[in-house]
Amino acid sequence: MKRNNCNNCGTDFEGNFCFNCGQINSANNRLAFSNIVKDFFDNTFNIHKGFFYTFWNLIIQPSTVSKSYIQGKRKTYTNPTRYLVIALAALATMLYWTQSNDVIVNDSFQGFSFLSEQLNKSMRLWDLRLLTDWTLLGNLIEALVFPFGFYLLFRKLKYNYSELLVLSFYLISNSIFIVILLDGLPKLLIDFHVPVVFVFGAIIIYYSYALINFFKDIPLLKRIFFILIGLIIFVLLRFFLIPLILAILFPI
Repeated sequence: MKRNNCNNCGTDFEGNFCFNCGQINSANNRLAFSNIVKDFFDNTFNIHKGFFYTFWNLIIQPSTVSKSYIQGKRKTYTNPTRYLVIALAALATMLYWTQSNDVIVNDSFQGFSFLSEQLNKSMRLWDLRLLTDWTLLGNLIEALVFPFGFYLLFRKLKYNYSELLVLSFYLISNSIFIVILLDGLPKLLIDFHVPVVFVFGAIIIYYSYALINFFKDIPLLKRIFFILIGLIIFVLLRFFLIPLILAILFPI
């Protein structure tokens, strides 16, 4: 086999990749425009290899993708952090082109009767900021708090918090893509907003399907009960406790 000298670190190696720094052998060739295009999509989206494969498998078998990544099969699927960044970029694009933020802002909010009117108003404004102005922060908070209840409820399975974050990042990301497909595309193509209840229902069904299969080592009825409690904990943390804390500390 022909030996090559890596232009990046100077190591002599055989094969397609330098064993010392990992640079591909083709990088020793003169830079062409096609290399720039390929590198852009590879390093930004990983679309040429893993993105669409990851997306499709997260639709049909989300628990398998998450477990495979947790167990060390990490070249087959798009990195969960990168996948979330791609999803957020796609969401920002959708919100810009469809003006969906107007629907969120104008959505009715009843508030909580046991809280003051001012506190309810401040909570609503903070929630709107996380949903619209600070979409990246809002979805990152969702991804970080989503595993909390499941970590406590499914301790018997010995998943640590970081491992459940992988599941969270993948599910939150694909829920964003579900929103884009069910609401963003109809709005963009035919100027029609799908009812929020329908989109929310689709996401809950997707989460339930993924979680039921991910925690399948627990008996079914107990598993369903724990998943329901875990989802309730997530909703309370993200849509009540976090806005409440922000409204108390930084009233607006």
